[in-house]
Amino acid sequence: MRLRKISTEGPSARFSSWRLTPMRKSGDADGSPLDALATILGGVPMRQVTFEPTSVTAFDLYEFGDGRGPVVMITAGIHGDEQTAIHAARLLVQRLGEEPVHGKVKVVPVANPASFRNRTRTSPFDQLDLNRVFPGSPAGSQTLQLAHRLWEEAQEAEYIVDLHCAGWGSVPYTLALYQEFPAMREVAIALGIPVVVQSNGTRGQLFVEACHAGRKALIIELPGGQPGGFVDVAAAQMACEAVQNLLRFIGVLEGEPTRSDVVFYGRIQVLEAPGPGLFLPSVRPGAVVDEGTVLGHFEGEPVRAPFAGVAVSVSLPRYCFAGERMVGIAPLVRNGIGGGAVA
Repeated sequence: MRLRKISTEGPSARFSSWRLTPMRKSGDADGSPLDALATILGGVPMRQVTFEPTSVTAFDLYEFGDGRGPVVMITAGIHGDEQTAIHAARLLVQRLGEEPVHGKVKVVPVANPASFRNRTRTSPFDQLDLNRVFPGSPAGSQTLQLAHRLWEEAQEAEYIVDLHCAGWGSVPYTLALYQEFPAMREVAIALGIPVVVQSNGTRGQLFVEACHAGRKALIIELPGGQPGGFVDVAAAQMACEAVQNLLRFIGVLEGEPTRSDVVFYGRIQVLEAPGPGLFLPSVRPGAVVDEGTVLGHFEGEPVRAPFAGVAVSVSLPRYCFAGERMVGIAPLVRNGIGGGAVA
């Protein structure tokens, strides 16, 4: 295993934990923004004191393998509050250190350190959503620079699996562009997660841009994250095992992959509250329902499934306001185009 720390900003990011910066005179600066500030302040003697051994402008990248085989990149923590995904990636790092790896596997457990440190979806630096700005820019704001560095690391990968969370009341599922890119069906089947959902294909996401660039890329959505960085330990374990199964399928890990039944679904439709009121769910996340099934009650009135499908997310019993999510439901797919029977 090899660990690399990837800086995501300019020269000021390239320092080790606990480094004590020596005093400099004006003219001795190394070009970093902090040195520039010291120069602006007239070269006043300055010490840089690190108070927490955690960098928010560099991410850790673990590399495994003998280089003789496919290249795979696993990312997590693009959204810093989605911490079941981070736990899954950390488990994977441990597992990969215990067995032979052919080819190369790159794992980034915390792709967005500043967001992770703040338990937020967006960056505290520029309030941007990292998963909407790929491939990024080396000359942009902090989030754009971070996206650019991650994108650079992803260029050699043939397969990319991006781990995310869909909130407390959700079921694990694979999110893929399997209709636009049919090869993704085989990858989703190899993962073995029972529910596979067609993505809307919003541009700027790592996996979407990677697919359009010729890679085989998808997302695994897991329970947890919201609220407050909640970690679903069992779901993290399942995701780790799913990725290992994919790695066996493509020959990166030794052993035979397991085969699981997988059902393909269409794009998620969100059933929103029509106004303020109490929502009481009647089904659990992962429930497979028929058209017309009562999913819950809003102010005493039934909320029915508009089509046969799977409830990928179900709100907790709570008071909702207009436009807030009650249930997310994905339709069963016929012939890969959505609506009807299992493919």
